Amino acid sequence: MLETDYVHAELPKLPLPAPVRVSRQSQLRTALRQHESLIVIEDQDLARPFVRLLRTRDMKLRPLGAFVAEIASYAIRRSYGSDIEAYWYIGGYVLPGNVQKVILKSKALPRGPSVPPGASRSLAR
Repeated sequence: MLETDYVHAELPKLPLPAPVRVSRQSQLRTALRQHESLIVIEDQDLARPFVRLLRTRDMKLRPLGAFVAEIASYAIRRSYGSDIEAYWYIGGYVLPGNVQKVILKSKALPRGPSVPPGASRSLAR
């Protein structure tokens, strides 16, 4: 091999840490303090405010959607003591059987796919 092959070689990507799965509010609050791994919200009731926030951000009525999204974001911020939209990417996916999950990915982590294989990227409407 030539010396230039070593100079232009790509560094291997580091794997993301295993996601933190939460199903209670206390677990979510604790998980939001760390920024090293994905957070998967598995409880439907716990995920509901995040699902509403995602849906309102996608509303076709932009002024109304933005206003409702700000209210939802404020409610989440008050409830969990963290500005979710400032520090986390919010995403969702649907597993077979219409099981909805919400994923929070720290904006400090490198970007990349965060949806498990076999899952749809959008939330059911």
